[in-house]
Amino acid sequence: MNLEDLYSILNEVLENRVCYGTNVYDDESNVDMPYIVYQETSKFPIGYHDDMPILYKSTIQITLVTKDKTPELEKRLESYLLNNGIAYEMINEFSNSDKSINRIYEIKMEE
Repeated sequence: MNLEDLYSILNEVLENRVCYGTNVYDDESNVDMPYIVYQETSKFPIGYHDDMPILYKSTIQITLVTKDKTPELEKRLESYLLNNGIAYEMINEFSNSDKSINRIYEIKMEE
């Protein structure tokens, strides 16, 4: 799996409300809530051949941002991840100053 595959899966959860790295949609405006932001937070080699990396392991954070607590949408995202063979860990949830909610998931990918 790669980041493009992950985008396709996340876009099925919230069509046209998925961004990489930040919530800026078209470099001019922010996406309206709810939306998903995903980003690669680490990437390191785990397999070598002739001292060259042949396999990498990436850590990806997926943040679901909602106006208020939305368990139905959380379950929808979690189901889509699991149904596509992606094991996740929900690592944090917090309220922002505008009372919106960030729910952060972490996944591991090999490529």
